[in-house]
Amino acid sequence: MIGFDGLERISGTKIHVAVESNGLPISITTGPGNVHDSAKLIDAIENISEFVDDGAIKETAAVYADRGYDSNATRDYLKNRNLTACIPFRNSGKSLETKPYKKYNSARCIVERFFGWLKNGFHRAGIRYKKKCDSYLGFVYLACIMVYWRVLR
Repeated sequence: MIGFDGLERISGTKIHVAVESNGLPISITTGPGNVHDSAKLIDAIENISEFVDDGAIKETAAVYADRGYDSNATRDYLKNRNLTACIPFRNSGKSLETKPYKKYNSARCIVERFFGWLKNGFHRAGIRYKKKCDSYLGFVYLACIMVYWRVLR
């Protein structure tokens, strides 16, 4: 899964992660760099059910994501699963002051904190040196195990 950005033909990989309220990852997927983020949100949500019990999934009330994940398909998917989509609209001037968006900045901070842990603490997971995506994803999983170990000990 190697993607290219449109202009410079640089290979790249994006990491899509779902984290719980403490910033610990519960679902990690990768995708090529040239694929839109909204295409991978559904994969990340579906991947949660493999690692978390059904009770925790039923307690999930909202999904917080940045503007890159905004699309009608993702909003419909989340609505069908009875999840509130707290995703800012990309091209409209709609305000984020409505009720579901009150905690948006603090929720996004938790996700960004995980990426800070991943990319600053684990050099191999921050930059993709491996040619195969499975090898790179293995380093990301090892970094996540170390994050779990540091937080839960």
